[in-house]
Parts: sequence; C-alpha cells; structure tokens
Amino acid sequence: MKQNELILGNERFHKNEDGIIFQNCHGHYLTPSTIRDTMQGYCKKAGVDYKGTHGFRHTHAVLLLESGVSLKYVSNRLGHKTIKTTADTYLDITEKIEEDELQKFASYTKR
Repeated sequence: MKQNELILGNERFHKNEDGIIFQNCHGHYLTPSTIRDTMQGYCKKAGVDYKGTHGFRHTHAVLLLESGVSLKYVSNRLGHKTIKTTADTYLDITEKIEEDELQKFASYTKR
C-alpha cells in the first residue's frame, strides 16, 4: 500500500509535497473563494457565525495557549519570526489562562 492510501484511504488522492492544508484530490491549491464558501456552509449548518478563515488560526493559537503549550511552540507552529509577534497577536489573557496562572501561583505559595 502507498502512504497516501494509509492516510487518506483513496489511492487517487495525491498529497501535495508543500504541506498545504486546503487542496483538491490532485494536490493543487483550492481557490480562496472555494475555501470561504465551504467554511461558510459548515458554519451555517453548525449555527455559528462565520468570522473568516483567519479566525480558525486565532482560535487554534488561543486553544493551544490555554492548554498550556509553550509560547515558543505556538510561535514555531504559526511560523512567526519571534515569540514577541505571537505574544502581541495571540496572547489575549483569557479567563482560562488567568485562572491557570493564578492556580499555579496559589500552589506555589502553599508550599
């Protein structure tokens, strides 16, 4: 079996070597309008507002940070040149991050 068959279950699927996310079965880029229209349809079916495809990137970054993943890892994953770019852009202090950090401090001071 070919690698693509194991991953995707269809030998006709050709994985793009660039590692692009949105591609057709031939490994070619999808047009932005195709991606946008598809995502809008999914959001409508799910009953949520469509905020643009960049919203998914922001949500992914914030969820990673809330889960406790290091800022360095998130910065590398997003392809930022510096951690400062990531922090300035994505490190909104969410309630979850704030609670976690306060809990860490409370645990430390109990020692």
